[in-house]
Amino acid sequence: MSVSAKRVAATLALGLLSSVSLGAETVVDLPNGIRGTLAVPDSGASGAAVVVLHGFGSSRDEVGGLFAVQAADLAAKGIASLRIDFRGYGESEGEMADTTLEGLIADAATARTFLAGVEGVDGARLGVIGYSFGAAVAMLEPDDFKTVVVWGQMGDLQTEFHEFLGQEFYDRAAADGVASADLGWRTISLKQSFFESLARHDLADRFAGYAGSFLTIAGAADPAVNYFDQYLSLAAGRTDAVVIPGADHMLGVFSDQPEIGQQVIDKTTAWLGQTL
Repeated sequence: MSVSAKRVAATLALGLLSSVSLGAETVVDLPNGIRGTLAVPDSGASGAAVVVLHGFGSSRDEVGGLFAVQAADLAAKGIASLRIDFRGYGESEGEMADTTLEGLIADAATARTFLAGVEGVDGARLGVIGYSFGAAVAMLEPDDFKTVVVWGQMGDLQTEFHEFLGQEFYDRAAADGVASADLGWRTISLKQSFFESLARHDLADRFAGYAGSFLTIAGAADPAVNYFDQYLSLAAGRTDAVVIPGADHMLGVFSDQPEIGQQVIDKTTAWLGQTL
């Protein structure tokens, strides 16, 4: 991430955080070297709780601190949350190059089990929030949650990663077993095993028939909106979609529009309050 991008992200985070109390947060160590942040209401957990899954190349507070602010907003409304760093990201153990979809799904399951065991949390009232690739992880095992909320969802994992990383990256991974690229905000490395894992999981097929509540949110300029109709029709329960005018995949973080992030957070909190 460039210095200017970092400054914008920090400004957005400070602007959002100034409007909400952070409540009680605790850094927790989960099995398998996963680190997370548990946020509970000041009065303690009392039923509903949410697992929060970050996007590709990110970490548990997300760009601009969006997930930290989301957790605080949920806590203020009486909803506990646990946001984690996937293994190989943030403060969790492991190497990003070893990332596979199976590993990410397992990390989400570890977070869900841990959160369900927190005093005051009702394991039957768990939801999940996923951003970008974290949204895909949430949607691959949706039946584990009463409600699913996704920001900037993915729709076709193999196609989107191929477009994002390019053929040259794929060729290097195939030839050398691992490839690296500078994304601008961080350098990423992936092994061929990552791409093989993408091929083993059909997101649409796995999400089809999900009976819980499903909310998808994206900026109007985010390609994610092209998948809305498909995935809303695949869901069998209550659904809603929110398109944010003037926003792209980064939800205002790098365009100095904190009101966009706040709009996403407000809609997410309201939805979870109604469906958990």
